[in-house]
Amino acid sequence: MRKKYIALSVPALMLMSGCSTDGLGDVDALSGVSLHMTEDGAPEVILQNPVEAEEESARVLDEGDGDPIDEDSLLYLSTAMADPETGNVQQEDFSEEAPSLLYLPLIEEQNEFIHESITETGLNVGGEVAMYVPGGEGGEPVLIIVRVDEQKPDHAEGEIEDQSGDLPAILNEEGEAPELEDFDPEAAEAPEEVESEVLIQGEGEEIGPYDHLVMRYTGWRWSDGEVFDSAWPGVQPAPPEGEEQPEGQESPEEDEDQVVPPMDSPLPQLIPGWAEALEGVEVGSRVAMVIPPEQAYGESEEEDGESSDEDGSDDDGGSGVEPQTAEGEPAPEDIEDMDMEEIEEMLGGQQGEHPLAGETLIFVVDVIAAVPASDEQVEQMEQQQQQLDEAEEQDGQEESGEEETGEQPQGQEN
Repeated sequence: MRKKYIALSVPALMLMSGCSTDGLGDVDALSGVSLHMTEDGAPEVILQNPVEAEEESARVLDEGDGDPIDEDSLLYLSTAMADPETGNVQQEDFSEEAPSLLYLPLIEEQNEFIHESITETGLNVGGEVAMYVPGGEGGEPVLIIVRVDEQKPDHAEGEIEDQSGDLPAILNEEGEAPELEDFDPEAAEAPEEVESEVLIQGEGEEIGPYDHLVMRYTGWRWSDGEVFDSAWPGVQPAPPEGEEQPEGQESPEEDEDQVVPPMDSPLPQLIPGWAEALEGVEVGSRVAMVIPPEQAYGESEEEDGESSDEDGSDDDGGSGVEPQTAEGEPAPEDIEDMDMEEIEEMLGGQQGEHPLAGETLIFVVDVIAAVPASDEQVEQMEQQQQQLDEAEEQDGQEESGEEETGEQPQGQEN
């Protein structure tokens, strides 16, 4: 089982789980809890007395000397789950190379106690809080220690750059969903190669070829200028031309308060044009890119075998970024552990093309965070890519052999 890089929702060990300036609930029940770190970076939970309380309780162990917690932010966390009677650590990721990343607005919906323990106790970046969840319905009591290592905004942040005019014009404001401005698909010829430029210049580390990225984005079809996918609140795909909004689906104006977490994925699992445009860009940047079909989802083949630029979107807008099956469904999270036969079965072989095949795509991407891959993860992704390349080469040889056989049947002389 591969190690998960990050988690935008409540980590599993936290799910096993009145207001004051230093805690919630029965603060005194946690007064004897302290956290120590070993030389190798592993946490030790020290208890003066067993922790026992009748209600969910939290106590700040260290306020931290960083910025106050922003309720709309992404938090880098280190977490440990311990036995509330002995302090023995049962699970922890303090010593892991890759952090957990928590999107606070999503946590507010999933677990109010955890959200309030982080946001309503006077905790700052760098601080530590102990949380106690009493057992119930057969569950065991849980003691959780959380340290907030870092926080990031959920959007690009930096200097707004002047647009070159070579790409479609974008309404570009920090912290707001980008918009395509007065786009006429017939006014310019779609590029044949990937073109990109930075709209907001971030100040983070450069994106590596195997980084796991956290992003907000919006994608438009060049053919009609309509949104086909987005990871911004209040931005929904438009139905294909001539079709009405599906029954029961709210319009963007009615859905602006919906919690939409950023998308996260390893860069190699995204369409090739993203890797070409994003590798080497500084984290925190906003990037506009135009991606031709060959670097997106391939050409669309009509009955006569010629490529088509017809609108290939599906009714629900498809997904312009995340790994996809042949039916346009998100690929499973354990794709890195699948062998070639399983991958080919998931992708559907030659059963059908992607709904966006044949489309030139326009994207604007806010790169919020990047987690470098471990050596083991890099090796896994390199092996998968090699297997895919070998499979494509084999398919090409088989197709070539079929064509030759059709022109010169076996055993037939000239």
